[in-house]
Amino acid sequence: MKRRSYLLVFFLLIIFTGCQKENNPMQSPELSDFSLNIVRVGEPSFTLTNPKSKSTGAFSFKTSDTSLITIQANLVTIKKSGTCIITAIQQAAESFRKDSITATLVIAPRLVPLLTDFVVPEKKLNDPPFILTPPKSNSNGEIIFKSDNAAVATIIGNLVTIKGSGKAIITAYQAQSGIYGAHSISANLVVTEAVVAETLADVDGNIYKTVKIGSQTWMMENLRTTHYRDGTIIQNVTGSSNWGTQTIGAYCNYNNSLELGKTYGFLYNWYAINSDRKLAPQGWHIPTSAEWTILYNYIGGDRYSGGKIQESGTRHWVSDTGASNITKFTGLPGGKRNGDGTYDSIFYDANWWTATANSTGTAWNYNLYVKGYLEIAESPKNLGYSVRCIKD
Repeated sequence: MKRRSYLLVFFLLIIFTGCQKENNPMQSPELSDFSLNIVRVGEPSFTLTNPKSKSTGAFSFKTSDTSLITIQANLVTIKKSGTCIITAIQQAAESFRKDSITATLVIAPRLVPLLTDFVVPEKKLNDPPFILTPPKSNSNGEIIFKSDNAAVATIIGNLVTIKGSGKAIITAYQAQSGIYGAHSISANLVVTEAVVAETLADVDGNIYKTVKIGSQTWMMENLRTTHYRDGTIIQNVTGSSNWGTQTIGAYCNYNNSLELGKTYGFLYNWYAINSDRKLAPQGWHIPTSAEWTILYNYIGGDRYSGGKIQESGTRHWVSDTGASNITKFTGLPGGKRNGDGTYDSIFYDANWWTATANSTGTAWNYNLYVKGYLEIAESPKNLGYSVRCIKD
């Protein structure tokens, strides 16, 4: 009978204990306020702040992608860009159960540094070595320089040594640093030969200076002959209504002013350029589009290189925009004559015919604007443009 009493008491104790557990479950720590700011590759390691919690349990952290970040204790080290989930895990303590909370971490890539103000000065063939000035940058990454044409220039450190005439592209490479990635900026180095000035005469007896530019020899002045090479007279069309209707060679002076013609050269329609009687002096010819392109590439190969063939100063140009005329080509703004016979753009623009037709009614020409912009264009053959000759 006593044994049965013990068993009954034991059984009642088990039931009572179970009821107590059901009535007093482990509480939630109520984790909150766990968020992360956007970070960037290259930033230093940062410390995670524990979420708010009612519990005193210890926290640990883990990432969903260890290729993006690593976590040691609560210190996060960034490895590369991307998005991952960071989980904060709190251990059970006192009456609070184990729990966790997550936050998304966005890791932005490195920024592209802003490289500006990288200019390489124009040089002559026999100039001494010179120091490159690094471009401006918002990054402090190391900068190294390279030349793409060792026949023109070599670089050791930031010291450039001239080796030959022509064009070299000088590139400044900046290494990545901090939040900035690697980047580069380039500039053209144009090296011209020493000027060798000679002269030639046209059939009218006009004397022109000439200059060797790279592999070519050009006139330094615009043509102003009134006769073809064989002595045939080129018709001088002064009337506005007659100019645009011509289908044979013709020339004029800007505003029919002989003084302007003597200074800036005559304006010819393209039919004079293409005449079988030959407009250029003996041993010379009107340059083709391809020959103009050789000059264009020699001075830099972009529209901003025109200052190298543009006369410096304001003696003839309306304003000084920094033209160097390093080649001594000495481009003058002779303007043009339109198809309706009106004159336009003297002091502002130089326009030169090429010998290359583009279609039945148009031909290629090169235009040099006062700002030093040099561009190829196509124009109706009845326009009046300046002419430069090139040696055979």
